[in-house]
Amino acid sequence: MARQRPIAGQRARSRLGTPDTGPDAAAARGTAVLDHPAPPPPAEPPAERARRRPGRPRRPRRADVLLLVALAVVVALAATAALLGARARSDDRVEQARREAQAAAEAHAVTLLSYDHRHLDRDFARAGKVLTGRFADDYAATTEKVVRPSAEQVKAVVTADVAASSVVRASENRVVVLLFVDQTTTSTRLEGPKVDLNRVRMTMVRSGGEWLVSGVDAL
Repeated sequence: MARQRPIAGQRARSRLGTPDTGPDAAAARGTAVLDHPAPPPPAEPPAERARRRPGRPRRPRRADVLLLVALAVVVALAATAALLGARARSDDRVEQARREAQAAAEAHAVTLLSYDHRHLDRDFARAGKVLTGRFADDYAATTEKVVRPSAEQVKAVVTADVAASSVVRASENRVVVLLFVDQTTTSTRLEGPKVDLNRVRMTMVRSGGEWLVSGVDAL
C-alpha cells in the first residue's frame, strides 16, 4: 500500500497544537523550571530574630560605675568606723581595769603585808580572801610554817603602808602593779620600830567581778 505524503502545513500544526513528549521536550521543560527562581522565604519577625541573636554584654553606664564606687566607699567607711569603735571600747575597758586593779593592789598589799602576833588567825584568813590560784596555797603554807612561829616567838607586829604605785602592764583581765611599800615592825628583838622600804610587784587578775592577787614578787 502506497504511503501517503503529508499534506502541506500538517507538521507545523502538529508542533503547535500537540505537546512534545520526547527526551528533548523533557529537557526543555526542566530548563524552563530552573530559569524561574524559587520564591523567597517569609520574612522572620523582628522579635524572633532578636531572640535567636546572641546577646551582647551590656556596657556599664557611668551612673552604674559611680553607684558601685559609692557603695564600696560606704562599706569601707562603715568597717573602719566599727573597727575604731571596737578599739575605743577596748581601750576604755583596759583603762578602767588599770584603775580598778591598781586601787585593789594597794589595798591588798596592806592586808597581805600586815599582821599582829595577837590575832594571826584573823590576819591570815583576811589575807587569804584576796588571793587566788596557786599563790593562795603558797601563802597559806608560808604563813603557817615560817611567819607564825617567828611572829609568836618575838611578838611581832608589822604594819604596811603603800607609799606609791604604778601600773607596769595592763589588759582587761590581768594587770601587773609595782608598789612601794613601807613596813614598820616592832618586836621583842628590836629596841624600837624598824621601817623597811620595800618594792613589790603584784599581779592582779579579774575573778568573779573583783580583782584578786595571783602573785607577789619582792624586788
